[in-house]
Amino acid sequence: MDTLSVICVVVGILVIASRGPLIFQPRAALRAYDRWITATNTRCRAFGIVIATLAIALLLHFGEGALAVFVHAVGWVVATVALMMLITPNISRLFIHAVFDYLENSVGNTMLRALGLLAVVGGAVLIYIGVYVV
Repeated sequence: MDTLSVICVVVGILVIASRGPLIFQPRAALRAYDRWITATNTRCRAFGIVIATLAIALLLHFGEGALAVFVHAVGWVVATVALMMLITPNISRLFIHAVFDYLENSVGNTMLRALGLLAVVGGAVLIYIGVYVV
C-alpha cells in the first residue's frame, strides 16, 4: 500500500468512528461533540492541533491523478480550519457551538441519522478506494 492508500483508509476509519454515533443517538452525539470541542479555548486549540496533524498528512505529495489532487485540496481546507482554531479559538468556538446548536434544535432526528448514515457510507467508500482502487 502506498501513502495515498493509507491516508484514504485512515480518514475513512476516522469518518466512520466520528459520525457513526449520529445514526444511533443523534442528540447525545451532538452534545458530546459540543462538550469535547467547544467547552474551553484549550480544548478548541487541542482539537485544532489534531486537525493540523491531519492536514499535514493530507498535504503530502501523493503523485499525479484526480484523487491525489482532491486529497491535496482537502488538505488545504483542513489546514485553514486548523489555523483558525489555533489562532482564534474563541471565534471558532462560537461558530462551532452555533452550528451544533442549530443542528440540535432545528434539524430532526431523521435528518441527523441520514447525515450520519451518509457520512458512514462516505467513510466506507474512502476505505474501499484506499484498499482496492489506489
